[in-house]
Amino acid sequence: MRRQNRSTRRLLGSVMAVTVLGGLLAGCVPTEKKSSDQPAAGSTNSEALQNVELRFAWWGSQGRHDRTLKAIEKFQQLHPNIKIKPEYTSFDGYWEKLSTQVAGSNAPDLMQMSVLYIKEYSDRGVLADMTPYANKEIRIADLNKEVITGQGTIGGKLTGLPVSDNANVLIYNKEMYQQAGIEPPKLDMTWQEFFDKAREIKAKLGDKVYGAFDMSASLEAFMYYAFSVGDTMYKGNKLGYNDQTFRNWLKMWDDARKEGTVPTAAMTASFLPLGNFDPNKDALMRGIVPIIGPQFTATFPAYENVMKDKIDMVSFPKDKMSGGALLPAMLLSMSAKSKHPKEAAMFVDFFLNSQEAADVLEIERGLPENKKILEYLTPRFNDRDKKMVKMLEHVTSSKPSMYDGGPKGTGEVTKLFEQTVQKLQFGKASIDDVVAEFRKEADKIFEKNN
Repeated sequence: MRRQNRSTRRLLGSVMAVTVLGGLLAGCVPTEKKSSDQPAAGSTNSEALQNVELRFAWWGSQGRHDRTLKAIEKFQQLHPNIKIKPEYTSFDGYWEKLSTQVAGSNAPDLMQMSVLYIKEYSDRGVLADMTPYANKEIRIADLNKEVITGQGTIGGKLTGLPVSDNANVLIYNKEMYQQAGIEPPKLDMTWQEFFDKAREIKAKLGDKVYGAFDMSASLEAFMYYAFSVGDTMYKGNKLGYNDQTFRNWLKMWDDARKEGTVPTAAMTASFLPLGNFDPNKDALMRGIVPIIGPQFTATFPAYENVMKDKIDMVSFPKDKMSGGALLPAMLLSMSAKSKHPKEAAMFVDFFLNSQEAADVLEIERGLPENKKILEYLTPRFNDRDKKMVKMLEHVTSSKPSMYDGGPKGTGEVTKLFEQTVQKLQFGKASIDDVVAEFRKEADKIFEKNN
């Protein structure tokens, strides 16, 4: 799944134009100003406008919720006949709720979508084909065509448009390494160096602190490890990695657990899943571990909002190849059953392409996929924003893989992975048992869904 040099250079080129900072005027008055060569999306004639209501669902931190609500207010000021009803929650709660809504034929008109689930929801007919609205209600000329084709188009249908660029990283607490009197992690570490550093800080900081977060039950983290050793995650509609790759992954984490370098199984289970950014439940925010992953450049602001100047990022560990991966931070999709698809398309255009939305959203969801919006925001970037740009640029230059969202059923397989690996974490199964069980049950799921 190695990304081609041409696409890598394209993404690198889109971010290297970033320069210096300035203040962001998030409360500026909305304006109808658009680029001179394009009409305002959703402009209307003299017909009386129909009052419509659209539901928009997303996941994220409280900071994201606050910004998104302000963006909705701006959209409604520009389009008084369209009311947007917000629905938001944490990452794990989002998918549970969406699954229930879809089962009840009650999906939101607009929804934030992950590369992990877009194929599954597209294949189930949940997501609308936005092709009829492309370059009409929704301008897509300034979005990355390769991302649109490779990850937003499923079965020939355009079911997701990328919101922002993203790369996988580890996020760490600088102050904890300073407290221990040791050097922080290197920008690029091998897996051996990662565990050596974890043992070093564990030895310095004592019983109440562990050296790293236990990533063993994360299918996503395992995928990046597979990339780093030259393996793949999927082939066709089945698992594609070599079983020995999985054994090696499980053993290095099992060894770290037994020596006390990473938290106990019970403690790790209490922290899962990642992405909630709850200071009471997040291992990094609580100071239980000094480094955590898998995370992304797009999640850095959520941590920074809570931990301020304490944190920084490094690359995901490597082996003979990079452990880095590129992906859209998220996509924006429309419901195939929306009663107001044109108005939903107008909101998608506003969210991705308008300066009014950018003024409020900034780069909380990651670096904007729209290159003109990125250029528009660049002069206002603060130190945090520039750090994100620098990190994305670094990962892009390391010959990363492209995130593999997997075949239909991957969402279910992801939960299976966590549940199966937890048996090893709690001492209820051997490494060989886990390797065999996961492949057997995962292939059943993929066979059922494809």
